[in-house]
Amino acid sequence: MKLISSRIISGLTFIIVLSCNSVTNEKKQSIVQSSDKYVSTGGKRNGKLLCPNTVNDVIVTLNSLDSQAKPGDPEMTIKGILEFIQKNKINTIPELLNQLPAHYQNNFSLVEHTKGEGQSNLRFPRIVLFGPDGRFLMNISTKPDDPKHDLLDCAELNEETGVWEFSQFDFTEEEPKLHRSPESCIRCHGDKPRPVWGTNMDWPGVFGDNEAAGPNGEALSYKHVLRMREIIDGKTYSDRFDFLKWSDQKLSSGGIRRIADHAFGAELLISNMAMGTATARGVFKRMKNENPKKYKQTREALLLLGYEYMINGILSDNEKTSLEKVIEDHGGSGKTVDDLFLVLGIDTKEAFSLSTLAKEEPPKTNWSLGAGDLYEQVLLQILHDLAIDDHALNELLISVPNTPGIFGCKDLGKNIKEVIDFKMLHMHQLLGRSRYEVNKVYYSQDSENIKAKVFVPAYEKIVPYLKKKIGISNVL
Repeated sequence: MKLISSRIISGLTFIIVLSCNSVTNEKKQSIVQSSDKYVSTGGKRNGKLLCPNTVNDVIVTLNSLDSQAKPGDPEMTIKGILEFIQKNKINTIPELLNQLPAHYQNNFSLVEHTKGEGQSNLRFPRIVLFGPDGRFLMNISTKPDDPKHDLLDCAELNEETGVWEFSQFDFTEEEPKLHRSPESCIRCHGDKPRPVWGTNMDWPGVFGDNEAAGPNGEALSYKHVLRMREIIDGKTYSDRFDFLKWSDQKLSSGGIRRIADHAFGAELLISNMAMGTATARGVFKRMKNENPKKYKQTREALLLLGYEYMINGILSDNEKTSLEKVIEDHGGSGKTVDDLFLVLGIDTKEAFSLSTLAKEEPPKTNWSLGAGDLYEQVLLQILHDLAIDDHALNELLISVPNTPGIFGCKDLGKNIKEVIDFKMLHMHQLLGRSRYEVNKVYYSQDSENIKAKVFVPAYEKIVPYLKKKIGISNVL
């Protein structure tokens, strides 16, 4: 196979992320084998950065990759919050907020202007809680005269089905009620709902949306700095801010806000990582669960068309025609990865357009986590899933050295298979309170960089193999 063409090399894109020091105990833990999938070793130092010893090393001791709630804390699900409200006879939103677990006290953003139905302004911004993994979201009004002041909007990703459930806890009466799938959610979130949030480098209305000049991807304006300082100092004008945990950094215009108890801390980059990985996980599970036979029959075609999406021009006209036939054979039409996603029940115009209101704005499917988009997130999961079933593909991935490396951690990940396992662990398997505990000491700053770190390095081996496996021509 000839060397990767210059168009592939020129197609690589990079982002610069601001490094920050990790914080951890200097005492090295003894190696603990937590399961057959991960270990907890205490990590190793690479300069100021604490790194995993192996790609399946979570550094800290965990009972599970998705630990249950601590005794006395609510389980962060719709059902868990409802049971907590009923058990503890909670009657107001502040009562609930003040008892949220630690990993929901720090993972938040403030929103001055919202496109949704609730009201907000500089003095009374909405609080968006995204948690450590984006699977359970809360949208909190702080404006006393907002008609939705006592309505608490929540969204939960069902881990089994991949479907988002949008619900509303109603505190307008003496006894709180739960409204599941209210009509008001459809306008913003779609018929097959998904979150709505700004794309990387563009978070309209959110504190930190590049309103001030500065070198960072998220730059705080002076007015936002002043308001956050007031909130930190207790001049909140609302008791709904009291539960928030802030880092001890000095906020400045043009700078970023760092999340408390987080080794990296860049708030808005982390918010996109959380919501993006949850959304992509939901898309993957819906494809796999709702159309299992079609999904298994089209995985190779999805990956080839995904390559064409990421690196335009790698498929010949004959190969595109062959892939178009695959789509037609499964009840669809067209020759793009979007067309094949649609065969599997995923309309990317709705599912991937997180920065737009589903019913009111033109879709934008290129929503970005940082160094990658939702297509790459889903394609990574498909590649990982196929390699589990396809021994030959798995061996090919093992045979490709990890020359791009893993950010800041020397000798971590010997080959592309290990890089895939590492990325899957930190984005799609390490969840909830467990991810929070790991992120206190370690956060992978380039885990979402999938195109440059997985698909391009493995191109020369994967693409010919996939073409041969599904029997399409090899005319370049």
